[in-house]
Formats: sequence, C-alpha cells, structure tokens
Amino acid sequence: MLKHSGQLRFLMRLVIFVALVPCVNASGDTPFLTKGENIKVMPIGDSITLGKNDGLGGYRRVLYEWLLSGGYRITYVGKQNLVCHGPATCSDGSIPWHEGYGSFRTDMILNGGTAEKEVAPPLTTTLANFKPDIVLLMLGTNDIIQNYQLDALEARLEKIIETIYAANRKTMIVVASIAPIKTPKWAEKESRVVSYNTALAALVKKQAALGHKIAFADVHASLVERGLSGDGVHPGNQGYAQMAQVFYRVLTGGEPPQIDRKNPLLVPPPAPSETGVGK
Repeated sequence: MLKHSGQLRFLMRLVIFVALVPCVNASGDTPFLTKGENIKVMPIGDSITLGKNDGLGGYRRVLYEWLLSGGYRITYVGKQNLVCHGPATCSDGSIPWHEGYGSFRTDMILNGGTAEKEVAPPLTTTLANFKPDIVLLMLGTNDIIQNYQLDALEARLEKIIETIYAANRKTMIVVASIAPIKTPKWAEKESRVVSYNTALAALVKKQAALGHKIAFADVHASLVERGLSGDGVHPGNQGYAQMAQVFYRVLTGGEPPQIDRKNPLLVPPPAPSETGVGK
C-alpha cells in the first residue's frame, strides 16, 4: 500500500509539473524580448508555421504587429516568404520571413528536404546563413500524420534543439506543442499528439537544466476548444491569432492584446483608389 501511495504522489507531482510548464519560462522568469533591442526571430515548422488557410502569414504577422505596438522590435529571418496566397508584409513594410514548409517532418528540417515544390537546406546551413537570436520551433504533426518512424520522433526533435545550440549556445528557443488533430480520418492520431506534447514539455525542462534559454509554449491547449479550420488540422484565422497570443506571453512575459473577433489577423483595409474610395 505504501509503495502504491508513493507512486501516486509521484504521478501527482508529474501532472502538476506538466500543467505548470506552459505558463513558465523554463530557464527563469526573464522574458526573451527586451524593449529597444532588435532581435532576429526565426519561426521553424511546417504548413502551420507557413500559415496555411491564411494569406497573411498565419500567427507570424499578427504576433509581429502586437510586438511592434507594444514597443518591441523583432526582425523575422529565414529564406521563406511564401504563404498560401503569395508574399505577405507587415504594416511597417517588413517581411515576416520564416522556415515553414508544407508537409515537412522533423527529419526534413534537420537534414534538408523537398515537399510541395519547396526545398529546405540542412538546418546547419539555415542557422549559419541567418544566425537567429530566437527560434520559434513547432514541428511533429506531419511525422504523426505520415506515421513516420514515430518511435524516434522525440529524439529527432531533441536533435534539432541540440543542433541549434551547437550553432550558438546563446540562441533562445521556444518549443511549441503541436496543434490538435480533429479530422475524422485521423482521429486515432490525437492520442499520439498528446503524448508527444507531454514529452516536449519534459524535454524543455531537461534542456533548461543544462543552462539553455528555452521555454514551452502550449499551442495545443489554445486550440482544443476552438480555432481549427474545417480541415481539422490547420488553424483558421481565429486559431492563428490564439497561437500568436501564446507566443506573445512566452516572449514578453506579459499579456497579449485581445483578439479582434471581426479581424483576428489585423488584415489591413483595401488601399484607396485614386478617387479616395476604397476598392
């Protein structure tokens, strides 16, 4: 009986830890961003980082606008500026560059790969080319959808983190849990999503114990109730704004702006015509 009680107490502590990690910078309470500094940020991921189902860069653009209005200055870096409907720019004319590739798995980001006519170099090359100060890392959905070597999924994500720190130990990393999978044809895959996200939270704690600046952003929790598009995999406009709120909290340590329900991604109004009337 005492043995089982001890196991129960251990499990309760573990549950409490996992629940608290998304709210806490695992490397301490110091925010990743400081007002007045220009920081290079590289979003790395798949079609959700790219911004599928949105023509303005998904969470990246709205996150930029909120940070800009809050007095923070970031520069997105990466070779990609593709979104589903062409290139996107922010209100100040800057480009929300990124390393998001549709259908990419963890191994393809790590070693380089090609999917949906897009080619990514090995991660070591990308890091050498752009030298990010902060990496926003959200990967693993396509590994699970494609059932690709799932027994080594967590190890591949950890290898990506180790590769980033090998390039520059001072790089700050935000590891995001992956979004829910709610489409009926892949309904059985959500349990693997949950176990993977739990492992990511533990991995963040492990890396923080090594002295790395790293934090966990629980994107999955922000999308469980609402926010996914009709395909049950990618966020809709509301969901991308919810993701931006999660990243904002981790990066600044503060509360993000409220989402504009009528215009969640802060889509700019149509440009006026020569007569001064909107098109």
